[in-house]
Amino acid sequence: MHKKHHYPAPRTPPSARAIIDGEQRSLESVLQALRCYVGPLRHHRVRPDCEVFATILSYIETFADRFHHPKEDEFLFRALRDRTREADGVLLDLQHEHATGPAELSALKSALLRTRGGGDREVEDFALLLERYTTGQEDHLRKEDGIVMPLARRFLTPRDWEPIDLAFRANRDPFFGIGAHGTMGSLMRHAVAMA
Repeated sequence: MHKKHHYPAPRTPPSARAIIDGEQRSLESVLQALRCYVGPLRHHRVRPDCEVFATILSYIETFADRFHHPKEDEFLFRALRDRTREADGVLLDLQHEHATGPAELSALKSALLRTRGGGDREVEDFALLLERYTTGQEDHLRKEDGIVMPLARRFLTPRDWEPIDLAFRANRDPFFGIGAHGTMGSLMRHAVAMA
């Protein structure tokens, strides 16, 4: 009597909705870790660990500003504009924030460099910019989660989602991925532990 072989069912590729949700959660984790530093920096209980902060800020620059946000602009937001005018106001705000985010991040990185060998004033300046940046980014994610994604689920058709799915499946998260794509994870854990 021949044994029946049970082969695992082929894995369904993740949808853009699942990928976007996962990416947003990753970004939220990074922002929360950064925010944990604001109070201790302001009260001079810690000085910035430049290596850890530079790594986290590089993650945001590489992943969020170069991959995540441009794909939202090009695929998700464009498809939503084609289907409804209801999202126009919030999409305009979000795209403006996508465009200004890199300059804000650059200012934050410059402030971090000034803390190297700087005094309390430089650390306080960095803490202020850090708080402003993380607050703005968290508000940005809330608008995407609370307004854009519900509208996208409501208005976009399965055919609309196809190119969006393909675009987001090509993303590789260098921080929370696995194997070669997750080489920054240990530094993130170190940052959280220090915070």
